Amino acid sequence: MSQMRYGFSQKKANGNKDMAAGSIKMKDMPMKDMDGGSQGSVKADGKMTYVCPMHPEVTSDKPGKCPKCGMDMVKKKAEVNMDMDMSSGGITTLNYNMLEAPKKTTLPEGPWKELKFELTGNMNRYVWTLDNKTVSESDKILIKRGENIRIILHNNSMMRHPMHLHGHDFRVLNQFGEKSPMKNVLDIMPMETDTLEFHASESGDWFFHCHILYHMMSGMGRVFSYENSPANPEIPDPDKAYKMLKKDDRMFHLMAQNDFATNGNDGSLMYANTRWAFQSEWRLGYNAHHGYEVETHFGRYLGKMQWLFPYVGIDWRYRKHSAHDKSLLGQANTKDDRKVIHAGLQYTLPMLLVLDASVDQTGYFRIQLMREDIPLTPRLRASFMVNTDREYMVGGKYILTKNLGLSTHYDSDMGWGAGLTITY
Repeated sequence: MSQMRYGFSQKKANGNKDMAAGSIKMKDMPMKDMDGGSQGSVKADGKMTYVCPMHPEVTSDKPGKCPKCGMDMVKKKAEVNMDMDMSSGGITTLNYNMLEAPKKTTLPEGPWKELKFELTGNMNRYVWTLDNKTVSESDKILIKRGENIRIILHNNSMMRHPMHLHGHDFRVLNQFGEKSPMKNVLDIMPMETDTLEFHASESGDWFFHCHILYHMMSGMGRVFSYENSPANPEIPDPDKAYKMLKKDDRMFHLMAQNDFATNGNDGSLMYANTRWAFQSEWRLGYNAHHGYEVETHFGRYLGKMQWLFPYVGIDWRYRKHSAHDKSLLGQANTKDDRKVIHAGLQYTLPMLLVLDASVDQTGYFRIQLMREDIPLTPRLRASFMVNTDREYMVGGKYILTKNLGLSTHYDSDMGWGAGLTITY
């Protein structure tokens, strides 16, 4: 999202201040014990020092609860003497807890507002959100000039997210308390929790988002809006500008794949955005025995991880077969001559298996289990499908480029085939 498009004018970076606030001192690195673990901070009298993760200024010489928030006190990491020979130590992983600002970064006096966000997402569909909501699905966060804002972020996804706040620097609370470092981007690791604080000293609207472009465009962000802000002369139509911002994560994208094989032509198409999807798949034979079939689904993904997809659509097919057996559910099998409207549910199981159950207007039920794109090697993929119509399929594909692949498959209705797969 371009900051100019929504008027998110950003302050000039104070390079010297940020470098100083983010500098790592040798004494900040944790000392390793004989087992490679991090030692706690030990006072001269031999007592251990404990600190509150939420309020680093609260310390104690024994474990217990923080009097401010009730969280368990944890061991404070030890400081390494600057004269220590680091060449004899093990590998040290740098992290934000090692950063110490050269001077106090405590915020000025003022009322406090605390916000909690969970970084959420779906790797399979590549949808990224805060608290399972995109920018377009959430309201602006109203703040007042003069407030101090505390943001507690928990990354409940398996990807890192560099979270960036326009127009402000924020404190990243760590073991140094009053000298916690100042940043405007915080790279949060999977399953990590961090606390940020900033003073609301501006006016207007400011974007807070993941700095990975694909994550931001899919909706991982929020807008902080100052109450009673004067009009911004650079934005003549703020309502239109805000609508343009919300369009980003509502945009639909098209994906298609077609296999030109020796036993027929089969493919699939999906037109989808963050929540809604139109799916279609087809199989076109080269003779009446192989026939044709087209199936469509239009629905909405539900749930935090979007595993559930209720849909409606059509199932239109015909092929010239003489046998008319029953389905595995005991109904007269209509797989060779079916022209119906159906409704169903798709549910994504562990291992990304997709279970599909549907019923049409005649009362005919079908249950199907399938998975596509099973990685066997970096370039070799497998797929399979089986359903209660007594249909089954198994296939493989070798990826040549991102758009081309060599494929082969066996279909219970069309037999063996091999060909070229084009992906868009």
